[in-house]
Amino acid sequence: MSSDNVQALTPGTRLGDYRLDAVIGHGGFGITYRAFDTQLAKFVAIKEYLPIEFAVRGGDGNVVPRGTRFADDFAWGRERFLDEARALARFRHPHIVPVLRYFEANGTAYTVMEFEDGKSVSELLRQPAGRLPPEDVRRLADGLVGGLSAVHAQGFLHRDIKPSNIIIRRDGVPVLIDFGAARQAMGERSRTLTGVLTPQYAPIEQYALDSKQGPWSDIYSAAAVLHHAITGQPPPDAAARVGTDPYRPLATTHADRFDPVFLGAIDRALAFAPADRPQSVEQWAALFGLSIARVADAPTQRLGPAAAAPRLGGAKREGEQPEESLPARPRRRRMRVWVIILLIVLMGSALERRYRADLHTLLSGTPVEVAQPAPSPTPAPAPTPTPAPAPAATPQPRPPQATPTPPVVRPAPTPAPASDTSKQALIDQATRAAVSAQAVLERADEAARAARAMGGEARIVAARAARPDLQNAERLTSDGVSYVGQVSDGKRQGLGVAELGNGERQAGDFQEGRLNGLGTVRFEDDTRYAGQWHDGQPTGLGTREKPGAERAEGNFISGRLEGLGVRRVLGEPATVQSGEFRANLLEGPGVETVGDQRYAGGFRGGKRNGYGQVTSADGKVQSGRWEDGKPIESTP
Repeated sequence: MSSDNVQALTPGTRLGDYRLDAVIGHGGFGITYRAFDTQLAKFVAIKEYLPIEFAVRGGDGNVVPRGTRFADDFAWGRERFLDEARALARFRHPHIVPVLRYFEANGTAYTVMEFEDGKSVSELLRQPAGRLPPEDVRRLADGLVGGLSAVHAQGFLHRDIKPSNIIIRRDGVPVLIDFGAARQAMGERSRTLTGVLTPQYAPIEQYALDSKQGPWSDIYSAAAVLHHAITGQPPPDAAARVGTDPYRPLATTHADRFDPVFLGAIDRALAFAPADRPQSVEQWAALFGLSIARVADAPTQRLGPAAAAPRLGGAKREGEQPEESLPARPRRRRMRVWVIILLIVLMGSALERRYRADLHTLLSGTPVEVAQPAPSPTPAPAPTPTPAPAPAATPQPRPPQATPTPPVVRPAPTPAPASDTSKQALIDQATRAAVSAQAVLERADEAARAARAMGGEARIVAARAARPDLQNAERLTSDGVSYVGQVSDGKRQGLGVAELGNGERQAGDFQEGRLNGLGTVRFEDDTRYAGQWHDGQPTGLGTREKPGAERAEGNFISGRLEGLGVRRVLGEPATVQSGEFRANLLEGPGVETVGDQRYAGGFRGGKRNGYGQVTSADGKVQSGRWEDGKPIESTP
């Protein structure tokens, strides 16, 4: 089983008729497993409801609220998760993942889906080319249009369309997976954006949980995926498009590889304002020049309330007229019908060839292109790095975790003010960068809150592990490591405390001789970590602290802050950085507070880099551009 989520159930776990084999996806709302259906002898995908903000897996495998104050939110979200499963189970469409069943177990809920054998669009875009061939992009567009048409016709929205939620099966058919209706409902209840949106693919209306969303919202996200497939990069974040929009129309930048009408349809769907986009999938399809079947006529649509399962072995329902009793049509009449159909098809084909250009213009229209400035150089949020390989089985003395101190901003010579002609452009660029940073700040704060809760749980587990009356505790000593705790087959297994020769102390839940699950560590230099562990390394949500010097809260990989989080450097002046980190250093949009000064903008290597805005204690805002932590341009 995949080893990058310490909350996942262990391989071989049985859930009724299903045996869990591997983790194939996870996020802030749940974990998805590949499983084997022992009754039908087929692979399936099973999604487990496990929102990291509200719940944690206990030692017995059950999912429980993080505390009594989260119990109501956890239970309410579980019901929304099941409601979504019930709704999706009624769909049958070639571009929508089929939901087979749903059930409750382990204190939580599960959805069983068809296992779509293929690769996600995100996997394909990570290949060396970084983008898809034109014919694959057109096939992807056709699948998105078809799938969303069926979903929207029944009053549903997907809400989380992004490359990782689209599987390209081995036969080339794109399939939408992982609907986000339950996540959206949880976000609206808890008033948080965590896990609700993916910035590079979410429209601006998703940044406000109480704003109106509709088909135009899914259309924007689908178009953002197509933009990424064409260019190798997603469009600018919606938050960065406030003010002067840096978006450059595909119809002018990639007309050498695609039909301008096709590109124009994507440009129109990526309009910043919801009212400027197609309001329905049918309108969007018309811009493409595509024809899609009416949802009511498609054979694989949502089943009605009274629909029964397909019949087997020729059984018939009560009151159903036998097929052989239906009056047969005369053969001559059927022949006339087929001749007429053939003539209509031939005439239609001839007319289409004769008036193809006029039909394209009539159906697609001409999208209005607005001249846009060059894209903002504001750094995009850095992706969370892949976890490092697991270390050796036995904890070994190792140097303390490196905790590089982010640069402290000292007064620097005031740069020359921008000229009047460039002042407004500088302000616009800095404003967009600050808005993007603010959006990341909210997500980082949510991650920090979840990390603090996880750290508290870890300290409770560590305290239980250190109890002198711990049941079935034994003492083991080997390779300079002294351990007191639970043992199985001569290995550290269960709760316990390990003392290493260099003074490092680990306490918590051990598996196969190493910390796995929740626990704490105190390194030789007195740096401390409390949170999730994997294979003896601090990995997952947690908090790291060096008393009097530094504190970090968020997601860790092998002891380093990786992903969303908050980092505080104590001392004078006190410094707080919030955003997405890479190897302990802030990368991309973020917010830094130094004393009573607040900066919102771009970062590189932990230093201010790119456009941003500084707000002083008196509320005065100054826009500027930075390189390597130093101001290069600024407004007066």
